[in-house]
Amino acid sequence: MSSSAESPVTPMFPLGTALLPGEPLPLRIFEPRYRQMLADCLGRAEKSDAAGYFGVVLIARGHEVGGGDVRHQFGTFARIDNVLRQADGRAALTCTGAGRFRVTEWLPDDPYPRAITEPIPEPTIESADHPKILELRDRLGAFVAEVAETRPEAAPAGLPDFEVDEVVEHGLFAWTTRLPIGPADRQRLLECETVADQVAVLDDVVDGLTAMIRFGR
Repeated sequence: MSSSAESPVTPMFPLGTALLPGEPLPLRIFEPRYRQMLADCLGRAEKSDAAGYFGVVLIARGHEVGGGDVRHQFGTFARIDNVLRQADGRAALTCTGAGRFRVTEWLPDDPYPRAITEPIPEPTIESADHPKILELRDRLGAFVAEVAETRPEAAPAGLPDFEVDEVVEHGLFAWTTRLPIGPADRQRLLECETVADQVAVLDDVVDGLTAMIRFGR
């Protein structure tokens, strides 16, 4: 990751969802504080000849606009891929989730949210994880097939496949982004330390989604 993402003081963008590694993130920037954050991120990137980064964390309580929110301590670096800026400073961004981090200290929101962060390595897929991953793949495939058969109107867009080679770069996050799961479960997955923990979370997710499909909840 670039030196921008490795800096201990990270510009932060709290959101109502948890960004996962490898996941695309479109954003519209309109609040003055985040216009300043974007300008600083792009300015830092120009000086280091690297992509701009900021941190994304899930809001535990409160709202995205206006501040005063309570934030989770684990999040994901967002790499700025494209920017379309207007004359008044508003902008449309396309970003991609990069590595995970842990917030070790929140700094004053002046002029925008900032924190001291510590990068977290991605869980390593060990040989003992392979059978669990294959079993999870089969469960995910069975879930999609059941949705397509019983409630086609609720089927995930495009009826996704879950191929093992897709987890090489971003692990099980690559499969998670295709599932209709809520922010709390996404956050649980983001905080997992091992692949076995991630599989356990996704097993719970599949159980819940399957129950919703079968019993209409």
